[in-house]
Amino acid sequence: MTEPKATILPVYFVADESYSMADDIGDLNSGLTSLLDALHLASMAAAKVRFCVIGFSDTAVCHLEPTDLRNLDDMPRLTARGSTSFAAAFATLTARIPADIARLKSDGYLVNRPAVFFLTDGAPNSGDPWQAERARLTEFAARPNILAFGIGQANADVIRQVATSPQYAFITAAGTDTGVAISTFITALTQSVINSGQALSSGQASLQIQKPDNFLSLAVDTV
Repeated sequence: MTEPKATILPVYFVADESYSMADDIGDLNSGLTSLLDALHLASMAAAKVRFCVIGFSDTAVCHLEPTDLRNLDDMPRLTARGSTSFAAAFATLTARIPADIARLKSDGYLVNRPAVFFLTDGAPNSGDPWQAERARLTEFAARPNILAFGIGQANADVIRQVATSPQYAFITAAGTDTGVAISTFITALTQSVINSGQALSSGQASLQIQKPDNFLSLAVDTV
């Protein structure tokens, strides 16, 4: 029996794979496995989401095409490599998102505005044209909501600029262990995906965001 077509939320997890992540990439891979396990248990929510994994360092690589996680047995493995080009990540998203949306629509789905969960532990390369590439990403009609999460040595001002709204910008509190930050980020990402899928199932179109523990929201300046 053919599954009825419905509204789909494309979710892009964009992960920093630069060498600075070498000590923590294992935690990130373990977290992705736990996310997959959780979505297998929340099949109604998972049905509403198409999940994509992109890693970036000097270049950006799509490790997982937008996928119904109910049909996936194993998550891809991320690997620490190279330096940190935000521009590569944003250029890849700009190329991918319109094509992914067109493909979903041709399959008969309605498509909600995509959500990008961008995780980095540092600053972009010196001279990296990331701001211009990010601007291109937000210029087309199907521009995504970009949620930016900074861990480790990430710069709060850069994280604010990456996010498409101040309420979508988060950075770890001072002194937070990076491994702990990754764990709480994955927990929040998982819950955000499940909550958003459940909202779509009940006819709501809003993106549901879970703030990670040990992260500070950059929506409000603090002194």
